[in-house]
Amino acid sequence: MLSRRALLASSLAATARATAVEAALPPWIDTHTHVFVRGLKLTTDARYAPNYDASWQTLLALAETNGVGRAVVLQPSFLGFDNSYLFEALKAEPDRLCGVPWISPSIETSPAEWEEMARLGVRGLRFPIYGLPTPQWSAYRDMLAEALKRDWPIHLYVECRRLPEILSMLLDGGHRVVIPHYGTFDRTLGPLRDPGFKVLLEAAETGRVWVVMSGAYRVGPERAAAATPMLLKAFGPERLMWGSDWPHADTGLDRVTTYPKTLKWFETWVPDEAARRTILVDTPGRLYGF
Repeated sequence: MLSRRALLASSLAATARATAVEAALPPWIDTHTHVFVRGLKLTTDARYAPNYDASWQTLLALAETNGVGRAVVLQPSFLGFDNSYLFEALKAEPDRLCGVPWISPSIETSPAEWEEMARLGVRGLRFPIYGLPTPQWSAYRDMLAEALKRDWPIHLYVECRRLPEILSMLLDGGHRVVIPHYGTFDRTLGPLRDPGFKVLLEAAETGRVWVVMSGAYRVGPERAAAATPMLLKAFGPERLMWGSDWPHADTGLDRVTTYPKTLKWFETWVPDEAARRTILVDTPGRLYGF
């Protein structure tokens, strides 16, 4: 059994290592990425079947080359509830990655398993229900209670037009909510004509909604550019984040997007340097505990 002095020395050494890692990493944080490799089992109803690898090693190397030191990894919808590769990435790079899994409501998750996920670096729960039926939320009651207990935000990937119903339910339940892809408004309508986007902007007043400026090609870059000042006015940089949406999969919309291109869009549409730093560093640092 370690002595009190040895335990203290071990704790101080761990803190020193973490501080050294933090000092060595570029400060920016990418808050919307996915990782996978070929050979992982896909869901039977997967909308997309990748024929290439997008490993966490490749993600981190690419991110660092572009001045990004940490990343939030979200479970790809085509892998369903099998979060094993996501958890492998978190175990491998605990100082650089945190994760947002998609958890099955039909398989009981024990208290020990929730604790283990938190220890690994899980910092939210994902509901990638774009194009899928709205869940029977009663089946998720215990899971949502765990999220509240741990102050984990709910990551809701859904069509903007469905936000009036689902967003209010989550907010009324006391949850914090993260919405990706500039709000995922209908690209044929744009932010001004999609009624769900108006609801999203109004939800900024709750102080419990964050929007990720990611996947501009999903809503159309010109539409994303038009939405940016609206989001800045409603949410302020304190509740906006940037995400690359790497590896830019499952869109069928823009096959020439690159990691630096997503940063260039962000830099162009948010010209104020102080606002960019808040969005890239301060806001995600607070929300995810980096």
